[in-house]
Amino acid sequence: MIISTTNTVVDSDMTKEEILTQNPENPAPDDVLSSLGILTVEYYSFDGELHNGQIVINKNVISDVEQFFKMSLEIKFPIEKVIPISNKKYKWDDELSCGDNNSSGYNYRLIAGTNKMSNHAKGLAFDINPVQNVYIKYDKDMREIFRFPKKSIYREQNSGTLTKNHPLVILMKNIGWDWGGDWTKESGRTDYQHFEKNI
Repeated sequence: MIISTTNTVVDSDMTKEEILTQNPENPAPDDVLSSLGILTVEYYSFDGELHNGQIVINKNVISDVEQFFKMSLEIKFPIEKVIPISNKKYKWDDELSCGDNNSSGYNYRLIAGTNKMSNHAKGLAFDINPVQNVYIKYDKDMREIFRFPKKSIYREQNSGTLTKNHPLVILMKNIGWDWGGDWTKESGRTDYQHFEKNI
């Protein structure tokens, strides 16, 4: 992707070594690390300015994610920031990253509240604007039991929000990605920020 440098706010400019630093509490296998690529992306943030960031994603889907950011730039869809979760300000903590409205991809972790590995652990998932696109978990009676970020409210009309008819959602679904906003209460969760691809 060609990145502009004039009057662009740099949100992330980490080295490869910094980005792929292991989480000491949950180190990833070598085959996972070797499958990852680093994509430098350009986007409009909520301040109306152009920003540069970095996202870590599986090499097999880099071109898909590049398409997402290319379209987001073309339609001026605002993205708060895009910083790898290995950054010192997050230290691999998904809650810190989401609470800071950070969009990110790879994170070698379990699905929250389960013992199953997340698609983020393989670099096959990414999250966009968690504050606008909240994650909600439901119990077996379809009652909300968890929301993160905690004070976030999903409003389709708000800037930076993804919806079922949004061109970015349509784009990703057309190239084989699942959008967490399609997940229903019956499934136990709705995750408006989340895209994943099973390959």
